[in-house]
Amino acid sequence: MVYKFVILSDEVDDFRREIEIDADATFDELNKIILKTCKYKDGLMTSFFVCDEFWDKQSEITAMDVNDDPKAEPIPLMEKTHIIDMISPEEASKKAKVLFLFDTMCDRCLFMEIREVTEHKHLLQPVVLLEKGKAPKQEGDIDEMFKGLSDDVNSMYGDDDYDPDELDMEGYQDLEDIESGGF
Repeated sequence: MVYKFVILSDEVDDFRREIEIDADATFDELNKIILKTCKYKDGLMTSFFVCDEFWDKQSEITAMDVNDDPKAEPIPLMEKTHIIDMISPEEASKKAKVLFLFDTMCDRCLFMEIREVTEHKHLLQPVVLLEKGKAPKQEGDIDEMFKGLSDDVNSMYGDDDYDPDELDMEGYQDLEDIESGGF
C-alpha cells in the first residue's frame, strides 16, 4: 500500500511537495526524503505529529526520545515506527493530517496531508512526484523572533521611568542586611 503526501508551508505560498511512500516505510525514511527534497541538512532535531482533522496534535514520532521521566510513556521513534502503525489505511483514506516539525527552536512546521492511498502497490524507496517552490529556511531567525519583545515587556511592566526608590519596601530588608546574616 502506498500513501501520497502533499506537503505545504504557511510561510512560503508557492512551496509544495508531493511524495509517495510505502505505508510500511518508517517515519525515518519519510524524514530523510523530506529533508532531501527541501534541501535541509540532516542531524537537526525533527518530529512528526499525527493530527486530528483540526490539526490538533495527537501523537508524536521523534528522532530521539528526550523524555527524562522514567514513568512517562515512551515516545515512538522514527527509526522503529512504520507509517502504517500510526496512520491506518482508514485514517489515510480520510486525508490524515501530519505536522513535520523541522525547526524545534522556533516551532516551525510543514503541513502534510495524505491525499491518496493506492492499494496493491508497493515502493522500495519513497518517490518525490512534485517539487514546486523553494522550501522555507530550515532554521528560523531567533533574533527576529524576539525582536520587539523588550518593547512589549516595557509597555507591560514600565519603561525607563523606573525608580527603585518608589518601591514599597516595608517589611523587606536590604540585601546588605541579608548578606551579613542580619535577616
